[in-house]
Parts: sequence; C-alpha cells; structure tokens
Amino acid sequence: MIETLDIAIFQVKTESTLCDRTSFLRVQNFARSVLGHYVYLEVGSHIGGSLFPHLLDPACEAAISVDPRPATQPDERAQVFHYPENSAARMIAVLSDWVPPTEMAKLITVDLDVSDVRPEVIEPRATLALIDGEHTNTACFSDFVGVLPLMKSECIISFHDANLIADAIVNAERFLDHLGITHETVFLPDTVAVMGLGKLASAVQNQLQPHALDRQSYLDRSQRQLWSHIASVHSPKIHAELERLRSENSQQAEEIERAQKASLDAQTRLDALISSTTWRASAPARALVDCIKRGFAP
Repeated sequence: MIETLDIAIFQVKTESTLCDRTSFLRVQNFARSVLGHYVYLEVGSHIGGSLFPHLLDPACEAAISVDPRPATQPDERAQVFHYPENSAARMIAVLSDWVPPTEMAKLITVDLDVSDVRPEVIEPRATLALIDGEHTNTACFSDFVGVLPLMKSECIISFHDANLIADAIVNAERFLDHLGITHETVFLPDTVAVMGLGKLASAVQNQLQPHALDRQSYLDRSQRQLWSHIASVHSPKIHAELERLRSENSQQAEEIERAQKASLDAQTRLDALISSTTWRASAPARALVDCIKRGFAP
C-alpha cells in the first residue's frame, strides 16, 4: 500500500487532505528509495495518524514522536485550536488498536518541545522528519532549529500545512544558507513541503520535483489565502468595532453640536445685554469702577 500510494493505509484519523496523504506516502517511498532503512522523527503527533504508516513500514527502524502535548495552541490564521485529551497515552491506545505489538515497539514518545530535546536522547539520529506542531511561523522555525541537531547530515525534513508556515520554511532555507548546508525544497499537493539536506538535496530535486507545485505560485497563493481567511474570520469583530467607533463618533458629534449651540446661545444673550438700555445707562458707573480698580482718581 505504501509503494502504490494507497491512502487507505491511513486507518488512524489524521488532520490532512487526501492529497496530503498521497504526498506523505510519496515522501515515505522517497526515503525508502534513497536511504533503504530510515529513522522517522515527527514533531506534533496528536493521536498518531501520520505516524501510522511508518510504524507498519519494515523499512522504518524507529518512529519517534516529539510533542509537548498542549491542550490549546495558536495558529497563523489568528485562531486558537483546542486538543482535548492530548496525551501520549491516548495516542498509544489509539495506535495499539491497529498496530501489532512488535511494530508498536518501534515507537518512542518524548513529551517535550523539540527545542528541549537533547541530541543524545535520539540515537541513532533520524533521517526522515515531519514538522507538524504549532502552525505559527515562529514556532515552526523554532521546531526546525530544534530538529536539526537530532538529524543526520544527509536527511529529509518535511513540513505539513506548508501553506500556513511558508515564511518559516523560507527562513529555514536562509538559515541553512547561513550554515553552508546544501538543500533543496519542493512543495507537494496539497500542503506538504519537502526539504533534502546534504547529498539528498539533488535527489529531492530529481525525484520529487516532477510531482511538485510551482514554488512562487504556491507561496503567493498561500499568502493570499491566509490573509483572506484571517479577514473572513475576524470581519464580524472588525465590523462590530467600526460600528462602536461610529457610535462613539456620533455621540461626540452630538456633544460638540450641543456645546456649540450653548456657546452661540450665550453669545446671543451677551449681545442682547450689551445692546440693552440698561447696559448703556450703566456705562458711567462701570467706567468709574474700572478707574478705581486701576488706581486712578475720578
């Protein structure tokens, strides 16, 4: 089923599209073809849907799940997603319903942020990784930096939901440039990015590029879709805030209008007083008072 890209192998629920599952299997087949046997490392496993095919794969020597198991986590779409009962114990129970005990023995769980995992814990080093944790650019780039010391120099690192964390992937490429590490990245349907490091860079380009999407079109479209999603999610709040501001502005305009009217009324009364007979008749007395105040004699 792995070799024929039969997505029916995904018996455990996974938050991925049908095309993503085909891409996952394509990457798995690629790893088998260029590495023979491999050690799989996954950041963010939830209940193990994407771990499942690797546990069943005889070419996979070990499957390592690194997941701090948050109950909630933010997302680049400006939303917060909830993961109730998110535990390694629950994942193991779900997987055990489908995976024989001999294959479950390949599973290693680490309930930490990958940046807190010491390299000596992962032995042998992984050769195939999937980063699928918190889908913010900041967290994804942190996960990438944390994964690197746990991998062999020639390795494959893939990303799920690449459309959400495209900036993190581009930053990861620039980081590899800074380190002087050869790399190639392709974007597979729907949202799987695959990066080959070292000698595997050319293999990624040669074997996976024919199945890949146009890079720049994918990045541009992903950004537009992300902005559109954020706008649609938050438009009710934005409209409500605009209505509140309009209401406040309207109230302020009414208060200004009332103050202007009161000022105009006071000026009208003052003009009427000044032009009255009483005001004119009292002019000598007012002048005398002014002189006294200034210290002059009458």
